[in-house]
Amino acid sequence: MSKKRLSLSAPVKAAIWFTICSFLQRGILAITTPIFTRLLSTQEYGIYTLYQSWFSVITILCTLNLSYNVFHRAMVKYPQDKDGYTASMQSLTIVMTLVVFLTFFIFPHTWEHVMKLPASLIFCMFLEMLFAPAFYFWQTRQRFEYKYIALAIDTVILTLGGTVLGVIAVIATRGGAEARIFPVVALDVLFGIFFMILQYARGRKFYSREYWKFALAFNLPLLPHYLSTVILNQADRMIIGSLCGHNEVAYYGVAYSLAMASSLFISSVNSSLIPWTYKQMATGEEKQIRRIGHVGFSLSSVLAGILLLVIGLGPEIMLFLAPAKYQSAVWVIPPVALSVLASMYVWLFVNVETYYGENGYVALVSIAAAVLNIVLNYIFIPLFGYLAAGWTTLAGYILMAYGHAFFTRRIQRQRSAVSAYNVKKLTLLLIGTTVLSSLFMVLYRTTIVRYVVIGVLCIVAIWQRKAIIGTLAILRGRNSDEPAQRD
Repeated sequence: MSKKRLSLSAPVKAAIWFTICSFLQRGILAITTPIFTRLLSTQEYGIYTLYQSWFSVITILCTLNLSYNVFHRAMVKYPQDKDGYTASMQSLTIVMTLVVFLTFFIFPHTWEHVMKLPASLIFCMFLEMLFAPAFYFWQTRQRFEYKYIALAIDTVILTLGGTVLGVIAVIATRGGAEARIFPVVALDVLFGIFFMILQYARGRKFYSREYWKFALAFNLPLLPHYLSTVILNQADRMIIGSLCGHNEVAYYGVAYSLAMASSLFISSVNSSLIPWTYKQMATGEEKQIRRIGHVGFSLSSVLAGILLLVIGLGPEIMLFLAPAKYQSAVWVIPPVALSVLASMYVWLFVNVETYYGENGYVALVSIAAAVLNIVLNYIFIPLFGYLAAGWTTLAGYILMAYGHAFFTRRIQRQRSAVSAYNVKKLTLLLIGTTVLSSLFMVLYRTTIVRYVVIGVLCIVAIWQRKAIIGTLAILRGRNSDEPAQRD
């Protein structure tokens, strides 16, 4: 066993540590959520949740996600000047942040009205965004070079430090949402300043016309996709804040975060699934391509089981995470959890689309799903309250999943290739998971019967454990056998 561990390649070791790091982050946040939901009023927790949602949108506007895929491409394209490229990207994000901040400086009241946040928090948001991207670039560089130890340590320090200081600040000052947010902003700014100075010292390049042109040309076409994806995830809380108030944002935010916690499974698995899928596609053999569909369905089934466990234990987990006044939000968990399964389908299809270089379809489907989500929110939230947002989110993800399914099949037909995924099987899995989720909703007030159903599902999972382990072993085997692909 020890020999196997020693023989693990750098990419596999990195993937393991990045996954552990992600679990630690989520674990710290999960452990501290019950503390903050009890220290802060629902109004204050709602403001904190709203701040996080808007920060996700501002991040896209100020950084264009330049620390994502385009950064990996640049590391391959400019291998002799990685430091120079990193430094010039810092400058580009600083310029964009200042441009967006200028609109706030000129029209502060408009920003406050739209975001439903005080000017002090909006200013903090821009202050954080001015320096935080430096850490994002360093973080991506560490991932690219498989330097997982420093990244894991720094990420945990940031997460743990922000939460611990937040608890101390809230207790000591009774400052509400501001006391929860300010320590996080302060840490992000300090870390950002450190890495900004470090990367400028190494790169010695504030501006490069070539690098800026390359980055903007690559990422500007993807901006609608990035924005649409964030809007699909965050628009519900923004609209709830606008139509209902901060209290409802707090209720919805806790339930949404609980249901979405399972999405960590997708990000962890997809880091291995992408290169493995590309390898199978490259063979052009029908058997190997159909194998992609088998593995994808198996992983989706595992995720469905995890989600059903979360849905089944929803009332108990909600009581742990927040006071009893949040309990009405338990009805948000089933539709949002089903959205996670639909988002798994999205990634399965997107992996095939990106293999063929058909990125245009990705943006088109993302925009359509985001628009549908916004329209449905404005129709149904006034009619049924904030609980409707969970179902509108599900509708958006289903449209996204089947939109990508349509285009993936179309792309493969154009290339006379075998369809990688059996959409009918995936649909039956989604329908079955929805039926069981509905059963749990009916049983939310009948604890004993609900526990019996959960027990049966656990027995089925144990019975199928060999198939589950076998599917995960296929992905692990890919990484251990092959050299890493850095693009």
